[in-house]
Amino acid sequence: MNPQHIIRFLTELAAHNHKTWFDANRGWYQEVKAEFSEFTEQLIQRVAAFDPRCQGLTVRDCTYRINRDIRFSTDKSPYKTHMGAYVCPQGKKSGMAGYYFHLQAPDVDYLNGNLLAVGAYNPSKEELQSMREEIFENAEGFKADLAQAAPFTLEGGLNDKLKKNPQGFPADFADMELLKYKSYCLAFELTDRQLAQEPLDAWVAGQFRRAYAFNERLNRAIQFAHEEML
Repeated sequence: MNPQHIIRFLTELAAHNHKTWFDANRGWYQEVKAEFSEFTEQLIQRVAAFDPRCQGLTVRDCTYRINRDIRFSTDKSPYKTHMGAYVCPQGKKSGMAGYYFHLQAPDVDYLNGNLLAVGAYNPSKEELQSMREEIFENAEGFKADLAQAAPFTLEGGLNDKLKKNPQGFPADFADMELLKYKSYCLAFELTDRQLAQEPLDAWVAGQFRRAYAFNERLNRAIQFAHEEML
């Protein structure tokens, strides 16, 4: 995959985000879609080699349509100006913690730029409670997972925080700040030099592997919450 080729397409799409331009450049879109799909297939295989929860996934399980859902949005632009692959146990809609690769047009107000992210975004109330309980009971292990996942970091725009302590935990808990997050995602932005790594899927998977223990801890907690909801 040539990331810069995909970013050029997304940049042009951002400047001409309407059906007439897209239809005229549908062949270009099919090229970048095929590139991204091939990359995603390779990435799935590499992630599944260290995270058995991700075995058996397909490209369709992990990628998204280019069309935006504009039914309830004031922005009526019909197409997304980013492409992402979320390699996640049981697929992108499962609610499980996974591994996300993201490319976007520059100067677009979406995420911070091209990035890698791991973890669980916008979990349900039950999933979030279970993750907080896991962190409360095993704070040192969780902090070790965070350290092992570097250069991924927990701070950033993917994680809103409560202003007050979450209910049900002792006020004197030493790591209370770790329990205030509404999502548990780690991320770091990608430079052009990092995107030029060859083969890129192997390099990306190597970064994701650093965060396997972090994701596995979250997924055990999420699985427990799902089982409790049955």
